[in-house]
Amino acid sequence: LKENFLLKFKMDACSQEDRKRDFEKIFAHYDVSKTGALEGPEVDGFVKDMMELVEPSISATDLDKFRKALMGHCNINGDGKIQKNELALCLGFKPS
Repeated sequence: LKENFLLKFKMDACSQEDRKRDFEKIFAHYDVSKTGALEGPEVDGFVKDMMELVEPSISATDLDKFRKALMGHCNINGDGKIQKNELALCLGFKPS
């Protein structure tokens, strides 16, 4: 079993500079295709890791529901992908 990548970060326990650096690392980790946007399996991986932080045994049905909710909330421009700036806004992160 692969370790949840998000467990490496404590977003509330560091400076703005640290949060920016961590956000960049997180986005780069999930943006496997290096397109500057999360799509398809990249979104799935992010959603799975994020939800397992609060519910380690989350069902596939619940993961799919959350994925759809995340896309509905974060996919601001409606292109079916989550751009870096869209994810930052969704997570309440204000890049400098």
